[in-house]
Amino acid sequence: MWNMIRLILLFLCLPLMLRAAETRVLFLGDSITQDGRWATLVEGALRNTDAYRDAEIVNMGLGSETVSGLSEDGHANGKFPRPDLHERLGRVLAAYKPTLVFACYGMNDGIYLPLDPQRQAAHVKGATRLKEAVEKSGGRIIFLSAPLFMPDTPEKDAQGYDKVLDAYAAWLVSVQAEGWETVDIRPDLKRAVADAKAKDSAFIYAKDGVHPGGDGHRFIADAAAKGLWPLLKLPGAPVLPTGDALKILSERAGVLEYAWLSETKHLRPGVKAGLPLDEAKKRADELMVRYKEAAK
Repeated sequence: MWNMIRLILLFLCLPLMLRAAETRVLFLGDSITQDGRWATLVEGALRNTDAYRDAEIVNMGLGSETVSGLSEDGHANGKFPRPDLHERLGRVLAAYKPTLVFACYGMNDGIYLPLDPQRQAAHVKGATRLKEAVEKSGGRIIFLSAPLFMPDTPEKDAQGYDKVLDAYAAWLVSVQAEGWETVDIRPDLKRAVADAKAKDSAFIYAKDGVHPGGDGHRFIADAAAKGLWPLLKLPGAPVLPTGDALKILSERAGVLEYAWLSETKHLRPGVKAGLPLDEAKKRADELMVRYKEAAK
């Protein structure tokens, strides 16, 4: 009789146990993350592992956003200040409940001016607030350094802004000693761009100096996955998706991204509205079936 009662209790509690163990991954960042390409490549690499094959993975990057809360005068021709992650972070964490967060900030945090102690302090304070908020909500956070600035035309980087991003990345590396989990993608990214230019002198990483093209996003994903694998204790080497599998996964990621951005009520103008969340999840489930077939 007691065994029967235990089986009934186990059956009743199983859904709660499964939900508690569910892996929910969240990407946060600025427009380079919102673009979706590098994040989807990393998602595909994760889904090639047993640990993340069926995880819920959503990208909620937002263009122009900072973790520092800073914005330059006249941003977007004076139409709106840069979004501050912390304005929406509480809503995002409460609604999505991530167990693992990848955060890639820095590109906008120095607002494209020379290295300044106060601006760097704002970046450090904002990243620290982000870490505390994620951990307080029960999640784990891994920080990634910002990508490259104007690597194709460094002579035009009059403010030395790529050096600012080097300094922010060096700080991320330094706090590993304090228990932070961080990945500096910049050394591998610089090598990948240099190798590409050595093979093809016409190669361009980012036409506008900030937003990478397709090859640049793959370089970012390669560097990110390489650094994430040992932190996540994943076996083997990461394998990024290609072909139809990547195309389907990209469509799925976009459906969920804009649905969740709308659901969590970001304030940035100019972002397309997403589907209602229930409708987006249904579409995402259909696309996941197709993705798994294509990924075989």
